[in-house]
Amino acid sequence: MAIERYGTFLLLLRLYNESPIHSTEKILSRYFLKRFDNIKDINIYDVSEECHVSRATVRRFFTRLDHESFLDFKNEFAIPYDISMFEIELGRQNYMLDHLADMNEIQEFFKENKLNVLNKIEDLAKCMFHSKNIYWLTSTSTTRMVEDMQMQFLRFDCLWDIIINFEKSKDIQITKDDVVIVASSSAVLANTIVEELESIGCPIYLVTLNMQYTHPVFYDVIRLTDHVLYNYTHQISKDTIKKEVVNRKYATNLFFDFLYNEYAKLYRASQDEIESV
Repeated sequence: MAIERYGTFLLLLRLYNESPIHSTEKILSRYFLKRFDNIKDINIYDVSEECHVSRATVRRFFTRLDHESFLDFKNEFAIPYDISMFEIELGRQNYMLDHLADMNEIQEFFKENKLNVLNKIEDLAKCMFHSKNIYWLTSTSTTRMVEDMQMQFLRFDCLWDIIINFEKSKDIQITKDDVVIVASSSAVLANTIVEELESIGCPIYLVTLNMQYTHPVFYDVIRLTDHVLYNYTHQISKDTIKKEVVNRKYATNLFFDFLYNEYAKLYRASQDEIESV
């Protein structure tokens, strides 16, 4: 189980948004979203009674969240993991100024091409353009951003395969002519699946906000910041949680914006070449 707590929240939210009005999934996801801060204190009997479903139904619900059982789900919340960013930030006197300062740092990072980030994005676009298939391996917290860009790339006759919480045992045939991109902000997902990636023969890229994580399985690592936002257990400290959230939103959006532009240039050049023949 490699889903961090924020990712679990997003997965519950997605399930709530996409489920039919009176479905069991809608009812249960709403129940847990409304009680997200106190999940560790909930027992399955209360859930069953208050939602008017059987305990077996509750257990089946959690298999959709990549948990083996309700207890497995609860155990995640026994691990200290501070995602109360907004509660922490309520006491800040300079929230807007600090937020803008973080955004300026992100812009400077890309403007100055630190860590050769622009060159790496250009190389990734070329690799994607010349690949037979494109596979994005995502966690629950990065999937939505990748899905948003998946729709945009369709105009270039480019359809990605998005695989959430990758397992090599799934029926996925990746060949040497493909490209794999792991989108993992904290690198938790990357670290979890790295052994399963070792036998894959195509180029594998990692896109991350983690400055420390690396592994030889990756053809290249595209780091979207030069700040150390995570410690060696890939957790966010209270000192960096605000900066991490801002980078997760704005740096990642810039990455996809630039990737889209680089790919578009390659696509248009290929179309011009075809038309000139």
